[in-house]
Amino acid sequence: MLDTPTLIFAVVLDDLVLAAALWLAIARRERRGVGAWSASLVLQALSFALVAVRPTDGAALAASVVAVNGAMALSLTLQLAALLAFYRRPFARAWHPCAALGCGLVGGALAMHPAPRVAAVGVAYAAAMIAIGVVARRLHGKEPGRGHRLVAYGSFAGAAVLVARAAAALVWPARIGAPHGLVPSLSMLTAHAITLATSLGFLLMHRERQELDAERLAMTDALTGVYNRRTLFDLGDKELSRARRTGASLSLIILDLDHFKRINDKYGHLGGDAVLLRFVEVVRGCLRQSDVLTRCGGEEFCILLPDVGSAGAKVVGERIRAAVEAARFSVDGAPLKVTASAGIASLPSGTAEVKLSALVARADQALYVAKRDGRNRVSVSKAA
Repeated sequence: MLDTPTLIFAVVLDDLVLAAALWLAIARRERRGVGAWSASLVLQALSFALVAVRPTDGAALAASVVAVNGAMALSLTLQLAALLAFYRRPFARAWHPCAALGCGLVGGALAMHPAPRVAAVGVAYAAAMIAIGVVARRLHGKEPGRGHRLVAYGSFAGAAVLVARAAAALVWPARIGAPHGLVPSLSMLTAHAITLATSLGFLLMHRERQELDAERLAMTDALTGVYNRRTLFDLGDKELSRARRTGASLSLIILDLDHFKRINDKYGHLGGDAVLLRFVEVVRGCLRQSDVLTRCGGEEFCILLPDVGSAGAKVVGERIRAAVEAARFSVDGAPLKVTASAGIASLPSGTAEVKLSALVARADQALYVAKRDGRNRVSVSKAA
């Protein structure tokens, strides 16, 4: 038979070490909910430690039961708050005292009736763990990562164990209510294994978020947040292959802000950056979700238009040109008149050997024509 005091000491020590490791393993600027999750582990350790020194009867027993169940309930609401904080979602803090007081008082009222107490608080804990699992699944989307799956499935498994233990408490009250023995020890081991799994899952969630952020930074322009030139060619080659395979249309627009050097010279690079950010905002408002906007360098931007031919691309280009001309631009409160020129090239039908670089070169030639002919205009490549 397992030695219960030794087991409790090991579980308490593991929880404290895990709380410290979780806090230290994640950089401060990336700690979304880590404080709440670490605090939940400390509270779990506290509740197990209180179980080890629990009195056997009287008011002291009732007080101990209130403290144990209140701490355990609070630890679960903290885990739920940690998950929501990871996604920067709000959490009603009133749930913390309500859960702690509710479970604590129910446990205290049933202090002298172990089996009903285990059943009642077990169902409440199971509901909290189901909520944690549902949040982990839904907030991440249809294809959760490994960390989210570990948190979700670990929480669901914990809820199933708690429900089974609550049912067993009503069927075999003598075994469940015993303070020491095989069943309580196995319950504690199972609970601790689930805590380890979900906590490691929460740590893995942060690791996966860091990887996604790094990938996003590699794909996007640091100033404007749109895709960079490298991503244009990565995504463009895929769209080009799809267009060849299906016979779909594909067009590319190159946009260039007119006389942008004058803006930089007069207002400095910070002023120029403000204009670029406003420009991107205006252009995005003219595009579909499937269109690919990229910054190719300086004040030059490229737009990939899947399933759009030459005529449709010219309509989009004119819409953008007019929107930029009509938009309000300002630097430090001073209004600016900003215009843009556009060059358009489309995928020639029946040509299997065209590369994206050739499409870009033709659009660039069309842009040169628009600049030469007076700027603030749209030019379409004759080869389109």
